[in-house]
Order: sequence, then C-alpha cells, then structure tokens
Amino acid sequence: MFEKYDPFDSSKTVEFSSNIIEDNFKLKLSMRNITDRRTGRWDLYAVSEVYERYSQFRRGAVWAKILVPNIPVQNGVVHIVDNVLGIVSNTIDQLLMDNYRCTTLMRYINTIGQIVRNYFSATGGLVTFFAPVNEAFERIPEQIERRLLRDRVWLEQVLKLHIVPAKELTSDEITNDTIVSTVDNIRQLYFVKGEWPKNNITYYVIGGGIKTAIFQDNVAAVNGIVHYIERVLGVPYQSLWEIIRNETRLQRSFEMLRHLQLRYSLDPWQVLTPEQNFTFFVPTNEAWDLK
Repeated sequence: MFEKYDPFDSSKTVEFSSNIIEDNFKLKLSMRNITDRRTGRWDLYAVSEVYERYSQFRRGAVWAKILVPNIPVQNGVVHIVDNVLGIVSNTIDQLLMDNYRCTTLMRYINTIGQIVRNYFSATGGLVTFFAPVNEAFERIPEQIERRLLRDRVWLEQVLKLHIVPAKELTSDEITNDTIVSTVDNIRQLYFVKGEWPKNNITYYVIGGGIKTAIFQDNVAAVNGIVHYIERVLGVPYQSLWEIIRNETRLQRSFEMLRHLQLRYSLDPWQVLTPEQNFTFFVPTNEAWDLK
C-alpha cells in the first residue's frame, strides 16, 4: 500500500532492485510523488530506471502515473498506471506535447517555428533537454516576458541554453564538477548536487546566471533525456535587491544597503533605466567579520 510521503523523509521512498532480464541488468523501480505548489495537488508515480543500455532498453527513466492505487487481489495489490514501465517509445517532442505542464513551453518553442523544435524530433540527433514547466514561465516578470516573446533572437538563445547536444546526461553522472556545453556553443551549464537533509538528494542546474532545481529527472526518450526544471535558464526573475534580501549569507550587507536607501537603484522593477545595469560584488556576513 502506498501513501503520500514527505519528500524530506527518504524512509518512505520505496525502491526495488530487479534482475528479471539477467544478473547484470541494472534496473531500479521506485515510487515518487510530484506536488503542484500552486494547488497542493500531488500525483504518485512508479518510475523504472535503466542505468545501462541493454538491447531495446534505453538509459533513463520511464514515469508512469498511478491512476487507481491499492486494488486488493488474492495474491497482492494492483496499481493501474498510465504508461508501460521500462519501454521508451516517444521522442522528446512527443513527451513535451503530451505533458500538461509544458503547454507554455510549447507556445514559446512554436513562436520561432522549427528552429529549436527540430532538435527534439527523431532526426534531430541525441540531446539532453532541461524543460521548464508552466510554473517556471509564470515566475518571469510580465515586462520581461513581453520582451522575450517580442525578441525572437533572444528567445532562440534562451531555448538553446536548455539543450545539450550529442549526450544522454542522467543524474547519476552529475557531480559538483560537471560542466556541459549547450547547442549555442557559447554558454555552458553547471551543476550542484545538493544533499539536505541527509540522503535526500536534489540536483540543480545553473545556466545564464539562473539556478534551478531538477524536480523530475532522467525521463527517457528515443532521442535523448528530459529533465523538468522549475525556472527558465538565462531569464532574470529577481532584481539585485531581491537576491540580496533573500540570501541568508548576505544579510549584513543587506542591512547596510537598506540604511543607505539604495533599494530603487538595485530594483529595476521600480525604476527602469538603462543606467541601472551593473555588477555588484556583495560581501558575505563572514567577510564583514574579518574587518
């Protein structure tokens, strides 16, 4: 029997090791939930994950949403799911079109035609795609969103920042030293493997100055891997003032700036002028202690 579990309590994550194909076949079956932060609604998934490619089985994970849980039968329990575990049959493009969390992403992709979408087709080669969900776009300030939709060159650059060519990058390969190139051949993606509390691992991707958590990882497609993320890489959603205010390690600098009444200089959503674009080296709390 499965229940909603606390994501910070790893003891309630159910995992099975399987060697049903042969002894060296690496397959893990786990139960994961995903919570919609706006509504509090959560869905439970059975996730099969292949660590080494074997015959028709591809590396990556297949997520199957549990539609009807906990049906008792004479010799066990049955859960009805919406996908076939272990079998990968969709392209990245098909995964995105079928995902109700990606309707805004598809609207942005279609705004610039096939330039980006071709990467996600069966003929586009092998790629890893970090896919922002609808909530990620909702976090973008309205004036930035209007500019993004109006400026197709910038939009293309932003979308390409999320694509890693010629690579199936899964979370078991990610370390704090991992760096990968994107399809624009200019910018790179960096990663953080966070473990807090103990045994609860969250992976973060950093690109274009934006850090975001990967909340649904390793989704396998016939032409690569999809990781679903909570923010749009390369698109600012916070002002300098907000970042300094919300960062625990910068509170002493924040208090000093607040007393200097520099809020409007650091907050472009209050006063929008080109002169306000600047770089700020902010001392941490510990830095002030050295003085």
